[in-house]
Amino acid sequence: MAWRAGDRAAGGVLFDRYFESVRRFFVNKTDADVEDLVQQTFLACANARDRIQQAAGFRGYLFGIARSKLVDSLRAHVRRTEVLDTERDSIASLGMTPSGMLASSEDQELLLQALRHLPLDLQIAVELYYFENVRGTELVEALGIPPGTVRSRLRRGIEKLHEQVERLIRAPELRKQTLTTLDAWAEQIREQWRDA
Repeated sequence: MAWRAGDRAAGGVLFDRYFESVRRFFVNKTDADVEDLVQQTFLACANARDRIQQAAGFRGYLFGIARSKLVDSLRAHVRRTEVLDTERDSIASLGMTPSGMLASSEDQELLLQALRHLPLDLQIAVELYYFENVRGTELVEALGIPPGTVRSRLRRGIEKLHEQVERLIRAPELRKQTLTTLDAWAEQIREQWRDA
């Protein structure tokens, strides 16, 4: 990797390529200063670029750092008497009110709300997989867990997402439309963010 070898221009290209992806990562999860979290992520990445594993790739490494910065930010948000449990706590249960994601239809807005009710670990796995197309060793690196755990986390995330959609939607036709179009919905969200 040219950037790891000290090529600053290559580093600039990488940062330009992934800036929007990292920003999107934070938008549906926090009401903190998203731009500050993005800067913290890229600064930490630059400071520790020698740790990037070639097999896992840059994206996995970058999203692993972003996840760490998000958890740090959420821990600061939680009262000192409480402990953040990313396997249990959701963005909604923490009282966060992210407002940056745009949805162009009712079913998209319902999916965004449902995602915010998932435990944070599940939300991150589902969003990275569907929104950012992070797969394989990159997803393993980003989540910092073994491959088998990644697969079970995605499976549980989708199950919980279905449960949340069921809970939030009363109209059966909208529920079916929402749940059967997750891939298409994720692509629409990515396109909207690219155009924004």
